[in-house]
Amino acid sequence: MKISLISEGILMVEFSEIISAETTQCIAAFVDYIQQQYAPFIVEVVPSYTKVMLQYKLSQCDFTQLQQISLKWYQGYNIKRQSISAKVHHLEVYYHPEVGPDLQALARLRQLSIEAVIKLHSRQFYDVGAIGFAPGFAFLSAVDEAIAVPRHSTPRQCVPAGSVGIADQQTAIYPQKSPGGWHIIGNCPQSVFEAQSYPQSFFAIGDKVKFDPIGRSRFLELGGVICPVW
Repeated sequence: MKISLISEGILMVEFSEIISAETTQCIAAFVDYIQQQYAPFIVEVVPSYTKVMLQYKLSQCDFTQLQQISLKWYQGYNIKRQSISAKVHHLEVYYHPEVGPDLQALARLRQLSIEAVIKLHSRQFYDVGAIGFAPGFAFLSAVDEAIAVPRHSTPRQCVPAGSVGIADQQTAIYPQKSPGGWHIIGNCPQSVFEAQSYPQSFFAIGDKVKFDPIGRSRFLELGGVICPVW
């Protein structure tokens, strides 16, 4: 563990230089500990794949105190004995070119049928490794290499909320309408962002996500919207 002060009232806790399931699990446990035990001192906790940024109240504590708290926790943490109950989310997704404008092109690029792309994307459980880019945007890993593609060189100006995209070996659901460069292959009609709640994100670090394919009628029944123009 490496702890550094990056600006007044903000420190960075680095757990590893390598992204792994073990690091994600450790970060999930640390974030939960800090939020449960030291919430009055903390302004914001921002986890990523290998690091956690802590913004704290200067009137309540200082860098040295939080450094000692973090080190003491880490010294007592044994990932083999620590049991973390990850929440599992099953989310329904309508995979179709009318909501996934990159689905056909991705299938051609990877020399697969559309059905094969859908099967490869929906057959596994993904780990929530980081939350960022936009409020509620969860980075999920790892996408099967057979359907992994880099981001578009030119992002779209507007990607509808619920869009399910792929970028390299990550996948994600756009929680709100926003610009974006991921390859969109479907849409999830379930909201994964609540502006008025805390936390705003539907997901937490360490959670697992499984996508379940649905048809058009089910998508519309759940409140899904067909975007007429991309």
